[in-house]
Amino acid sequence: MSILDIQSEIGHVSPKPPSDGRTLLGGRYELVAPLGRGGMGTVWRAVQHPLDREVAVKVLRRDGLSADESRRALRRFFKEARAIASLHHPHVIPLYDFGESERGDFYLVMELLPGKALSEVMHRDGPMELTRAAWILDQVLDALQEAHRSQIVHRDLKPENIQLGRRGDRNDFVTVLDFGIARATDLEGRESPTKTTIEVCGTPAYMSPEQILGTAVDPRSDLYAAGILLYEMLTGRVPFDAEQTVDIYLGHLKRDPPPLSEFVPDLANYPGLQELMDRFLAKNAGERIPDAKSARLALRSVAGIMSTTQDRPANRNTSPHSNQNMSLELVAAIEPARAPGLDTLMEKWAMDVAQQGGTVRERRPGMLVATFPQAEMSTPAIRAALAMKKRTKERRQELLRPLFIRVGIHQQPSIAIRLCDEAPRGGVVVGAELVDRNVKRALPTRVRFEPLGEMRIRGHRGPVRMLQLLSGR
Repeated sequence: MSILDIQSEIGHVSPKPPSDGRTLLGGRYELVAPLGRGGMGTVWRAVQHPLDREVAVKVLRRDGLSADESRRALRRFFKEARAIASLHHPHVIPLYDFGESERGDFYLVMELLPGKALSEVMHRDGPMELTRAAWILDQVLDALQEAHRSQIVHRDLKPENIQLGRRGDRNDFVTVLDFGIARATDLEGRESPTKTTIEVCGTPAYMSPEQILGTAVDPRSDLYAAGILLYEMLTGRVPFDAEQTVDIYLGHLKRDPPPLSEFVPDLANYPGLQELMDRFLAKNAGERIPDAKSARLALRSVAGIMSTTQDRPANRNTSPHSNQNMSLELVAAIEPARAPGLDTLMEKWAMDVAQQGGTVRERRPGMLVATFPQAEMSTPAIRAALAMKKRTKERRQELLRPLFIRVGIHQQPSIAIRLCDEAPRGGVVVGAELVDRNVKRALPTRVRFEPLGEMRIRGHRGPVRMLQLLSGR
């Protein structure tokens, strides 16, 4: 039976009605309980019938709109929803479905995610250390980089729209929510306003000057909001706050934000941090950091963090399910990305790779990507990783300061990067399919492998099983 046949059959299945007589939104979604409310509508915990899958459904109201406004909103909603559905990124919430209900309400259907909003975490924990705040914002910027590449501007970036969860052994894994008011830009990257499209859209404390003025909005508006997120994570407050919304707007338009050190004096000890914040929050969009990629580089330089999700190596056009004639990828990252002697250390890493028959394909500050010519060469790649781990430990002992390596090994470059991200500090994570009895026999007896769980990756058939390499003392 073909996929089309299956879809045809499913299309004729009558959804099971709710037991208490409630109707199904769009004929499929049973709204169970509200998860949150906002000015644009309500987000519900829901069950999708007949699959019995739990989802999140955001219902957007059209109450009070004229017929003409309703038609324009409907056209814009479907156009924008299609654009958002094109985003496939680990830090962007997947959009499952969208449509219009029988009573005329818009709805978006998304994955139901565990975790807490950044706003809840900040309220609970107070101001964050720079390393943690930078790690969170780096992931937000990674999501924005993908959205902006698709010419989509979020326009409502705020702590309530940043979900923090757990992935593997890592906390603070970011998912960016609520692209529901995102706007697709034109080919030059800017929204072209007209008399009928000018509107103030967003949350006042996080809105850029151009949003407040209703002028053209481009990706730099999201970077302004990202700067306010960083400011709030570091200080526990937004730079412009007031009882009256108009006073908040005036702050964005006319006033300089208080220096970070006014609220947290220790932040003055980070060279370049205040200058970076000033570039994020420049009133003139032309004076801001130009794009999310540049923002990530600058943030990592100031905070001394490393995120291997940046500048992903290009994926080869090979089947993810065949090892035949496929090269093996090793991705290694150092944390923190700034420390004395790192260039020398990475030169030694490159030697370790070469001695095991591999080739360094890419090298950036704090990151190295190597290729081994055949996928069956997992033993040399693992040996190289062990040697790199040993060198890093020696350097850490010389410096008497924290210094850790993370390594991921897999046939697919994108999955090797994800495994590197999932690796604990000082850890080496390998795709389970690369480790068989022969590999174990070829390695020293002190080396063993321990299951680290599974990871699901969009576009990959089935979960990726992970093994952590443990080398004893």
